[in-house]
Amino acid sequence: MPSVVDHDGLAFQAYRGLEGLERLVPEWSALVEAMPDARFNHFPEWYRSYLSSLEPDPGRLWFVAARRGPALAAVCPLHFQEFHFGGFRPRLLGSIEDDQMQLSDFVFAQSPENKGLLYSLTQWLRNQHDIRWDELRLRKVSAESSIAYSARARLPSRTVALRYYASAYFRTQGTFEQATPAMTAKFKSNLRRRNRIAREIAPLRHQVYRCPNELDEGFRIFLDLEASGWKGEAGEGSAIRCRPPLLGFYSALMRDFGARGACVFNVLWHGDQPVAAQFCLQIGKTLHILKIGFSEAHSKFAPGLLMLERVIQRACDDPGIDVVHLVNEPPWAAFFRPLLVGVWSYCAPNRSARGMLVHLALLAKRKREAGINVSEYDAAQSEERDTADASA
Repeated sequence: MPSVVDHDGLAFQAYRGLEGLERLVPEWSALVEAMPDARFNHFPEWYRSYLSSLEPDPGRLWFVAARRGPALAAVCPLHFQEFHFGGFRPRLLGSIEDDQMQLSDFVFAQSPENKGLLYSLTQWLRNQHDIRWDELRLRKVSAESSIAYSARARLPSRTVALRYYASAYFRTQGTFEQATPAMTAKFKSNLRRRNRIAREIAPLRHQVYRCPNELDEGFRIFLDLEASGWKGEAGEGSAIRCRPPLLGFYSALMRDFGARGACVFNVLWHGDQPVAAQFCLQIGKTLHILKIGFSEAHSKFAPGLLMLERVIQRACDDPGIDVVHLVNEPPWAAFFRPLLVGVWSYCAPNRSARGMLVHLALLAKRKREAGINVSEYDAAQSEERDTADASA
């Protein structure tokens, strides 16, 4: 697709599917390496893992590159979403709608020259004629993301923002007590009791697998634990190793991020038996916990909670980790009272008659959905990015 230069001096060009991604990889990798605030969903490896395993039609995924002169400034992954509205199928373009992809973002540095990037991208999408779409729908967007950074500066016309949920994390530059200041005395006592119950039977040990020659073993342990209960073959069969596409996705993440030294498996041992494990990606000084698994046979002492306790403690002792990020807001971690940051959806219509009709119809539908507050975007409202609402 030919590039078009917009009024801010950005030239946009769209690349399609896995082949398009691979064409961008050299520039894309260099862009991410230069970003001081890069996260796991900024790397081409994240999207390659998805395209090679979970996406049934790779042609639905576009990577829109934005350049200033010869230099790549941004990569904006956009996916055509499956959506039915009665008998009508609107063309919704936006973030990847897959539970495994978790938080969504575009790839660009949060710097002054990029403040208008979301606005410029949307203007380009509205003016080009090769990608046909009705509504731009960006879901699961953290208030800390590059998208939200640009949205706070300037949103495309008629954009609606929805509060989606929250993303939980711990700051670990200090002590464990400083990382969990809102944790109740009752829960602290509960953790001590569960540690005591476990140790009366066998010692507890936290082991980290991150060297290339350790990853296969760490992955095997994680898969065994993740499938050990109701998710496994004896239950619903929803465990990762029971579903080949999921296994392919996480295998690719381990391989590609492991090559960067960024894949980490945390395992809690009870004597000679592993009882909890985490699949993590460490990007810079942030440890992202993507998936957990634990032995339901040992639920009496809550091995998943004891695992998180040790991961936070170890991060507090490690100058190389400033944040332990849970990515979403998992209910099992609520007892630790983590810090929360808002997660948003942004919906903007195409300027066509069809685009406006789809946008209005979907807006009316969202207003009817229980628990969702729909309003025109309020920049001041969105500045709540660092809420520490420990009771949520």
